[in-house]
Amino acid sequence: MSWEYEALFNRQETAMMEQLNIWSAQPTAVKVGTMGYRTRTTWAGERLEAEVYPIYGREQRAEARARKANVSSDAQKRLNDKRAEHHLILMIETNFTREDLHLLLTYETEPTEKRAMKDLQNFFGRVRRARKAANLPPLKYVYAMGGGEGENEKRIHFHLVVNGGIERDHLERIWRATPGAGRADSDRLQPDERGLEAITKYIFKQHKDRAIDPGAKIIRRWNGSRNLKKPKSSTSDSRCSNARVRRIAHDMMNEAKREMEKVYPGYRFVDCSVYYSDVIDGVYIRCVMRKNEGGMRPW
Repeated sequence: MSWEYEALFNRQETAMMEQLNIWSAQPTAVKVGTMGYRTRTTWAGERLEAEVYPIYGREQRAEARARKANVSSDAQKRLNDKRAEHHLILMIETNFTREDLHLLLTYETEPTEKRAMKDLQNFFGRVRRARKAANLPPLKYVYAMGGGEGENEKRIHFHLVVNGGIERDHLERIWRATPGAGRADSDRLQPDERGLEAITKYIFKQHKDRAIDPGAKIIRRWNGSRNLKKPKSSTSDSRCSNARVRRIAHDMMNEAKREMEKVYPGYRFVDCSVYYSDVIDGVYIRCVMRKNEGGMRPW
């Protein structure tokens, strides 16, 4: 997320909610305000995200900081989880396509987390050697550990996304050579209109479902190889005027698609959400778009 006071924008309206007429406030009551709006554009593979948020003056910033101090720790935790999941979506969209693979690696035994992590690193080492022997680009991966220790927990397993090039059967054989290893299931990534968002959310959920040692230090929700590319971003204070923001916020079903496809030619509209606050003026808009076939990237 790109905006300092996002935690205050805790009321969400989506195009679907508007279509079903279940807004928690009338559209005309959404407080767009009179300020200018900044747009942060992020390009992640075929995905484009536009985040539009208010530019506050000195007095408004002071009020927002004071309001932000009252945000509960639970609300802040939920926001942090949302940000972490969103970051993973952008990283996977930037680095992987339908040519790449999702792997599920399981055990027949019950290894410790330390043993499982060593097995995973050994697996990566064998895959790197196989890729080098086949003159393939270096291994890229993202993984999350599922399961954990305890009677009521599922056995440890790994969900991975890796770049393609090696036959799926070969990758599965490499894992099954691990002492105590169980199944190794693999399938091609299958992006839909929202890209790889669904599989990413599933991988992210593995961490939340784990039993974490209370004495452990910071536990990362996911890990990735060092050669992952980062999404590209830029900001503009003129891309979305206050009038354009007002049209989108008050009539998402009709205006969001029309306005955002004007702003981003070569991309098609997928979804839009408007977030607003009960305590400060302005709205926060996020739109998701995808590159059309043959569309040009801005770099």
